[in-house]
Amino acid sequence: MPTLEPPEPLLVLAPHLDDAVLSCGQLLHDSSSPIVVTVMAGAPPVPHEGYNSKTTGKTNAPEAIALRRDEDRSAMDYLGATPIWLDLYEADYTAFRPASGYGETVRNEIARTISETESKSIFAPLGLMHADHLVVSDACLELVVDTTFTWYLYMDLPYGLADRGAMVRRVAALNKRVRLEEFDLYVGDPEVKRRAMSFYASQYGPTRRSFRRAFDATLRGGERYWRVETNH
Repeated sequence: MPTLEPPEPLLVLAPHLDDAVLSCGQLLHDSSSPIVVTVMAGAPPVPHEGYNSKTTGKTNAPEAIALRRDEDRSAMDYLGATPIWLDLYEADYTAFRPASGYGETVRNEIARTISETESKSIFAPLGLMHADHLVVSDACLELVVDTTFTWYLYMDLPYGLADRGAMVRRVAALNKRVRLEEFDLYVGDPEVKRRAMSFYASQYGPTRRSFRRAFDATLRGGERYWRVETNH
């Protein structure tokens, strides 16, 4: 398999705050002035009891997301990346999303945001296990044919290690829509990702408890990427 050498500057699209570091931390560290766009980094202006309030200790939704953005900013500073946070709502705030058309909204916001950058390579999630990851992945795949960027997909970590079967099935399904060229495993210094993830104090423990083996393997191991080429 070929070695990943994307045209720079590059931009990584992450469904949630911390996804880019988990899945692409080594690549971000090795790149020059990358941008990380977290698609679902907004919060409804209300008190809310849910995942974010539980992990951050903040019962007001904007305060919970503000804390998570602060964690993300510290990790991005460490990796030399520029964060962009879109004000869309993740699944924790599903009740505050519009009743229909959310995928279209995600696609349009992603298109608008990347068009305002000078990026040459765009990295999107493969779309594993979590509904938000699938929404972002599908939205990006709809944009591939209409943009001039070089598009890549990354394996969602730790999900891809927690359920390898899901990863294989997703790749097979996508290969019916586009052609995916897989690269050699992207490997770097494990200390880089461990250090970057340490800034996400609210997420580190809960994520590791949910995916202990896969999470530990994520911090030790490499990253997986595919280049997207249309079949047309």
